[in-house]
Amino acid sequence: MKPIFLWPLLILLSTCQSVQGHAPGLIYEPDQQFPFGRRNPAAPAELAQLDFMIGRNQCDEEKLNAASGEWESGARSWDAYYFMNGYAIRDSGRSGASTNGNIRLFDVLEKQWKVSFFSMPSYGTGVWAGGLEGENMVLMQPQKAPGTDFDGFSRLTFSNISSQGFDWTGEWVSADDSVVFTFWRIQCSKVSESA
Repeated sequence: MKPIFLWPLLILLSTCQSVQGHAPGLIYEPDQQFPFGRRNPAAPAELAQLDFMIGRNQCDEEKLNAASGEWESGARSWDAYYFMNGYAIRDSGRSGASTNGNIRLFDVLEKQWKVSFFSMPSYGTGVWAGGLEGENMVLMQPQKAPGTDFDGFSRLTFSNISSQGFDWTGEWVSADDSVVFTFWRIQCSKVSESA
């Protein structure tokens, strides 16, 4: 076959893929028809526990300024998509100059959520684990109290969960749960679940 005859074939294949919107076999990834993707029916049923996140969310946040002890208010975005062909969720947002993202997977062997966090340009990363506690989604990571050797946990809690939005709280808690130090509060409202 002469190379000149390959060009029409390559153009046809690339056109078919761009019309489809995703790589062959990845039918649950975001595309024009489903801009936030879809949950794969073969995914663990627990993936539905985070359906409330999917879509575009506009949020108000308050972060505790460690130096002054004052709460600083602002706005942030928080968008979530099905990921890995509908087996996981990826979400990201922007808060001031910081951009952060997460990958959320349900570990069927350990029967808990695993969440990997990344932040830039001020680099941050970590892995939290947990699950539903009543109507709240609670994720924990062993962590020393900031600036000390006291053992405890970083606790991240989704609460007031509904189809219209959710609240999120970041806290450090002591190992015996007797000390709770809140450092971040976010209230999100659903803006869009489709294009």
